[in-house]
Amino acid sequence: MKKEIITGIIFLLIFALTLVNTHILEKLTSELLDLIEQSRSYAEKGDWENAINKALEAEQRWNKADPYTHIVVRHSEIDSTTDAFYELLKALYSEEIGNAKGAYMAVTAHLVSIQGMDKVTLGSIF
Repeated sequence: MKKEIITGIIFLLIFALTLVNTHILEKLTSELLDLIEQSRSYAEKGDWENAINKALEAEQRWNKADPYTHIVVRHSEIDSTTDAFYELLKALYSEEIGNAKGAYMAVTAHLVSIQGMDKVTLGSIF
């Protein structure tokens, strides 16, 4: 009976940590998506300086989270997202709205993917 109780406690602990991790990733990606949307809004108005500043702020926030994300997110997803941020900055520095639109879509898709990958669903449990 002791083993079953210990196993149950370990299971509950793992489940609680999963929920905490999901919350942290949700908060991080939501903040980044908000900054990217602000940057996109500035770029569409032709305010390249503010668009770059918001994109840089998002990229720096992404890099600041690196010690955590390298533990809980697949490395390929981290690399792809980082590359997408740099492609966005490249497009913004060249002030090309056409390229920037595609780069915004790529960054957004990667962040939404990270948001969804650790959500607890019945499919992820069973």
